[in-house]
Parts: sequence; structure tokens; C-alpha cells
Amino acid sequence: MSGYGMKSHVMTNFQNSYGTAFTGSLTAVSIVNESIVHGIETIREAGMYGRMSQSPAHQGLFSVTGDLTAEASPDSLGWFLSSVVGAPTTTSGTNTQTHVYKPQASDFDGLAATTPLTMEISRDVGSAGLYSDLCGNTLSLGIANGELLTTTLGVVGGAFTKQVASSPTFPTAKPFKWDQMSGSFNGAAITDIQDMTININNNLEARHTLVTSGTPQKIKRTAPQVIELSGTMLFQSHSYWTAWESGNEFPFVVNFAGAETPNNLKIDVPKMRLTSFDPVVGGAGIVTAAFAASAEFSTTSNTAIEITLVNTVAGY
Repeated sequence: MSGYGMKSHVMTNFQNSYGTAFTGSLTAVSIVNESIVHGIETIREAGMYGRMSQSPAHQGLFSVTGDLTAEASPDSLGWFLSSVVGAPTTTSGTNTQTHVYKPQASDFDGLAATTPLTMEISRDVGSAGLYSDLCGNTLSLGIANGELLTTTLGVVGGAFTKQVASSPTFPTAKPFKWDQMSGSFNGAAITDIQDMTININNNLEARHTLVTSGTPQKIKRTAPQVIELSGTMLFQSHSYWTAWESGNEFPFVVNFAGAETPNNLKIDVPKMRLTSFDPVVGGAGIVTAAFAASAEFSTTSNTAIEITLVNTVAGY
């Protein structure tokens, strides 16, 4: 036993129902890092016992929270998207699977807002941790020039136990990278973005009741889903600045053409509203502008965002 991160693994699959961990075959996901933590609160008695030492302690509420960060593999990315955005509509072709994601219009069921995940995490020491009832709360997709596309999944759970670690088989598809990206804003090609991040937040919260033994009874929403974009671009024209000043909402589309056929990722925001655009002189070099934007719901497209992932995976 060495306890190396490089020899650790994460494997996952979706559950059929909240409260019942998935016990079938799990799929391996190559990760950069993880911070999935099983928490147990401590309840300290307030009653006094005629001494200077603390009063007795008891176990309180259980929780599972944390993030997984990975380089966006065309195969593994579907697990992240399905967990936060919802199950896709999948169309099969010859050696091609096209998964179209739109934010779900209703909760998974009365107990879970999103489809619950079971996740095995082996940290290269003895038994693996088995985390279940994990609901996808946040998702980020980030790209910068000269780098690979990265994605981070944030979860809220859930239950925890331990089991013998499985033997992973990792996906081999090459992750998306910066020079495979093209895009447009209001129909005009985007050429000056240096880095960009898209964040989706489901605003989930674990809710405990008197009928559960520490684990959450439900994981539900506290606010509407929020989709935001941010980044930095070279300041080369007034078009984005003018769009921010006017408060206009325009289509925003980015596309990543994978290194291997048929892999592809398209992110389509029908109505993007710039919420800030700040060109500043930071020195003698070229002027840059930090920007932020929100994805607004489009009644025409009936969505705030549509993500199309093309690969060879039959389903998630």
C-alpha cells in the first residue's frame, strides 16, 4: 500500500433510485484531482457534569460533498453533463452516438433533484470508499489558450460505505484542447478570447428529517438553476462593450472538434447577456477585457443552453 494519487481511481454510474446504491458495473473516469468528503457532524451535550472537561459527544448528521476535476474526455464528459444538466436525448448512427443535453424541466423524483450517482473512489490504501445518493450540483467547463478543456463536477450527497476496490479500465479518447475550438457571438466569429469558463449551478441542498439515520432524506433545490460565463479577451473592438451597455442578448456558440472521429462538443447559448465588460490598461502591452455573462432562457429554443456531445458511448 502506497497511497499514491497516481494509483487511485474513480468509477461511477447512475442509480435507479435515491437511497439505493448502484451495485452493477461502474465506469472509470480519469481525474486530475478530487475532494469528495464524507462528513459526520458532532453533537456536543450542553448539560454540565460538575467538571471542567467537555460534556459527552454524539454522532450527528451525515453528508457527502466535494468536487471531481478532469480533463474533458469525449467519453467521460457525458457522466458529468448527465449528472448536472440531466439525461440527454441520444441518437445512434454508424459508429456515432449524439447526446443532446438541455437542462431538465423537472426533478428526477420526489427525493432527488438530479439523477443520483454512485461513486467508487479508491485512494490506493485498502478498501475503496463507496459514495452514493450523489446529486450533481455544479458543473464547470474551462479552457485557456495552450491548455486542455477541463471540467469540474460538484456533488451533494449522500451515503457512504467501503468495499473492495474494483479494477478500472479507463477511456482512451483524447480530451478536447484549445486549438480545436471555434465560436461565434451574434453570428460573428470569435477570435480574441484568451480563456473562458462556463458554470452551471443547480443550487442543491441536502435536507435531513427525523426519519433518517443521519443521511439526507432529500436533496432538493433552493433556487433556480444559474448558468454563467466568464473569461478574458483581447480588446480589439467596441462590439462586446456596446452589447454590454445596451443590455442586448445575442446567440453564443462554441464548438470543439475532437482529435478523433466522431468526437465533438458543441455548446449553444441562444441568448447570452453580458453582465460586465471591463477593458483596462494593465501596462504597456495589449489591452485586455475581463467579461462575465449569463445564459438567459430562450422561449424560442425552450432552453437556456443546449450542449451536444458526439462520441461512441451508447448512453449514460
